[in-house]
Amino acid sequence: MKPHIHILALSLLTTLIPLPQPTQAAKDSTPPPPKKNIHLIAGPKSHGPAGNGIHDYPWTAKLLTTMLQNSSIAKHINVHYHLNGWPKDQSPLNKADTIMIISDGRDGHKFTEALHLQSPQRIAFIQKQIDRGCGFITFHFSTFTPDKYAPQILNWTGAYFDWETDGKRKWYSAIKTLDTPILPASKSHPILNGVTPFKMREEFYYNLRFNTQSKHLTPLLKVPALKTKYPLGNVVAWAIQNPKSKSRGFGTTCGHFYNNFKNPNFRTFILNAITWTTHLKIPKTGLKTPFYTHQQIQKHLNLPPKKYLDTK
Repeated sequence: MKPHIHILALSLLTTLIPLPQPTQAAKDSTPPPPKKNIHLIAGPKSHGPAGNGIHDYPWTAKLLTTMLQNSSIAKHINVHYHLNGWPKDQSPLNKADTIMIISDGRDGHKFTEALHLQSPQRIAFIQKQIDRGCGFITFHFSTFTPDKYAPQILNWTGAYFDWETDGKRKWYSAIKTLDTPILPASKSHPILNGVTPFKMREEFYYNLRFNTQSKHLTPLLKVPALKTKYPLGNVVAWAIQNPKSKSRGFGTTCGHFYNNFKNPNFRTFILNAITWTTHLKIPKTGLKTPFYTHQQIQKHLNLPPKKYLDTK
């Protein structure tokens, strides 16, 4: 047989022999995607003593941590909570996939600036995280923002409570406490997965300043009972995506009463929002978890068996 014929025959033979397929072990050796890092930053308890269930920031952070760690996305996330102010070591936030601020905000001369707005250095740090694609969330009182920081917050989350006019405490936005129906404000959005109209007693902030210039702003929840002359005046929760950095922002003015987390729709809505800002996929039915008591939270987080109102 001539050499070139031999080579051709060998080539044809190899094409007829099936190549070995990857074994199941080889498939399983593919490393899973890295877990998403969620950082919940809680300011000190305000608006009365611990246990009154109002502006209960430390327990909100611990409850959200417990719910997320017992949810259907638990194996895909690392949840870190920080209590009583900005973390002393902020370096772990450089690897955060989303940051949630649960704190007071400044209202004229009252209270203190929200944690993310407390210094030019802090603002620059958050901007750095947004620019690399980190998600960002403001919750209830932390939506209060002075006008000088409006450009940043409109880019980061899409809206804010405007308490300032010409440098003075003269509200453009408003507050009203109602026990009333809350409705979806959009036909569809992943954060609304598994969320149906519900009723809740809440201290609603409304007449907010929105980033109406963005095509990526989505109103999520509205309260028809909040009568207003503004087009988005009764919207109390929203989301935005930055088309350049891909950072996802979310905000809600709900969150005054801690016990509102006993409402399954509100629980699902907030957990969905946190998940969405990390770019994880939200189940069609939304994230469903039970409400956990203080004692259950203490046990889950392996906290010392102290008085259940302990904020440490």
